[in-house]
Amino acid sequence: MNKEEAMRTTNLLKKSWLRIVFTIMMVMTLVGCGANTLSSSNASSQETTKDTAQSAYTVSSEEKNYLSNKFTGLKAKNADTIGYIYAPGTQLDEPIVQTTDNETYLDKTFEGANEPLMGTVFMDMDNNKNFSDSLTWLFGHARGSQVADHRMFNDVNYYDQQSYMDEHPYVVIETPERKYYYEVAFLIIVPETTAFYRTSFDSTAQFEEQLKEVREKAHTQNKDVEINSSDKYVVLSTCREDDETIRSNLYIRQIPDSELPTFLKENGEKLAYQPTR
Repeated sequence: MNKEEAMRTTNLLKKSWLRIVFTIMMVMTLVGCGANTLSSSNASSQETTKDTAQSAYTVSSEEKNYLSNKFTGLKAKNADTIGYIYAPGTQLDEPIVQTTDNETYLDKTFEGANEPLMGTVFMDMDNNKNFSDSLTWLFGHARGSQVADHRMFNDVNYYDQQSYMDEHPYVVIETPERKYYYEVAFLIIVPETTAFYRTSFDSTAQFEEQLKEVREKAHTQNKDVEINSSDKYVVLSTCREDDETIRSNLYIRQIPDSELPTFLKENGEKLAYQPTR
């Protein structure tokens, strides 16, 4: 090999070595980027988990003890008990029952007597008693002037006044496991044969569509409530005193667990149970 050929060989080796070094550096850089991305992703995931944990609603030991004592007493009086409902600032303060039909508790009182126009607040037979359905129906008489004891769902009819709805925006439902908190959404006045009465939907889109239709026809409404297909609603349904074939259906939106910590921090004191029975 002459001197010129030796120099060419040396230059080729240097170029090859530089390419190898460059490749190694690129690989290391990419690996480093990947590690940083993974680290960032893990940090983001941990932060999301942390945020979720902070926003999740947990039942306190005090609430568990309170509910345990309350429902032990209620179930001792009536084994069909599944819940308790009250609306702060009103006389709505009633136990909730459920049985295998929607007729028994039209006349049967919570204590077991058979008294027309008295009855008990009851959940539709087709709803899940844990309030997990998109739309849960509760029925109760509006006793009004017909009987001396006019509590039950009589106050539901007062929500046909916008000022009353604005002044009494929340409802609390207690179950043996936990409390659920609701904001009043809208009240609609309809015939007893209303097509809005249903306990299940073919899709969440269909549920959302019905909610929007109800709101469009509402007599009164909370304009701050946004329609969301993932939300859960309860309907408090009662007859109008002036016409028993007409119904007041008050739709109330369940506050999602993710919103509860903030909601309770702002409203907790106003939601405490104050017996009126």
